[in-house]
Amino acid sequence: MQADRKQLRAHRQVFWDAWRKFRADQPLDALEVRIARVIDLHPEYHALFDDMETFLDRDFQVDDGMNPYLHLSLHLTLEEQIVIHQPPEVSACLEFLMQRKGMDRHAALHTLLDVLAETVYFAQRKGGEPDVVSYAERVRELMRA
Repeated sequence: MQADRKQLRAHRQVFWDAWRKFRADQPLDALEVRIARVIDLHPEYHALFDDMETFLDRDFQVDDGMNPYLHLSLHLTLEEQIVIHQPPEVSACLEFLMQRKGMDRHAALHTLLDVLAETVYFAQRKGGEPDVVSYAERVRELMRA
């Protein structure tokens, strides 16, 4: 197995382990708690997590919609950004979307997730790091809309 394929599998295994332990009511560490909460928010992925043999190594195509592992990872990234207030616009925008726009937390997170996903996509296309300044500006735009 190639090194990057092994790394991908190891990353995905963390999701599997957290979900398995959550479902078995076993103790979870802090990261596993966050992962289990994010998976729990997405019942559309629960059946996928019932079929580890197929889902763990599956390659997702653009036509499949967003890769569930990518979607869950972006959720975790947003949650971390909110906790550490970096960039600070993310926390402010989450509150704005919930308070001023009346969105529930998950819908507000998905609005932010779209911006984060595009930021990551453009960084990957350029072969560089995400443009944090541009990302923060796009998040600020959500509060002006």
